[in-house]
This record gives sequence, C-alpha cells and structure tokens, in this order.
Amino acid sequence: MPLHTLPCVASRVDLFGHLWFEATAFRELSTDRPVGFGRGPIPWRSIHHYAERYGLVQDDFDRFVEVIRAMDAAYLAYKTKPAES
Repeated sequence: MPLHTLPCVASRVDLFGHLWFEATAFRELSTDRPVGFGRGPIPWRSIHHYAERYGLVQDDFDRFVEVIRAMDAAYLAYKTKPAES
C-alpha cells in the first residue's frame, strides 16, 4: 500500500522534513512484514537491523522504534478497518 494513502499522511500537504528518514524506513520495512493469514506487524528484528545499519543508538534508536511502531499501528488499523457501506 502506498504510504501517501494512509490517512495520517494523506491529511498532510507535505511530510515534515524531519520525518523523511522514518517515512522511507517505514516503506522499506513494510516489505519485511509477515503476510501469511493477513498482514502482521513489522518484526522488531527488522527494525533493529535497519536502525543498526544507519547507526542509530540509544535515544535515537528508541525514538526510531517508537515512530516506526506508531506508523505500523496506524497502517494495520487502517488495513483491518471494515469497509464502510
């Protein structure tokens, strides 16, 4: 699903500049989510490896995980919401 179709992103005219890294990371990490019987959350190990690759440690790592988890929760809520009639 394109990131720009999520309500939390679509409602913004422009993405805040300080969130480009996280938005790109979310798009890349979304390719690693389990999809067996439905979409699952992005695995923690994938988030950890991505952060490690870009040298995020301590507070930067914690913030990154929080932002990715929040974006993922919004994405999953949007994708599992029943269709409105």
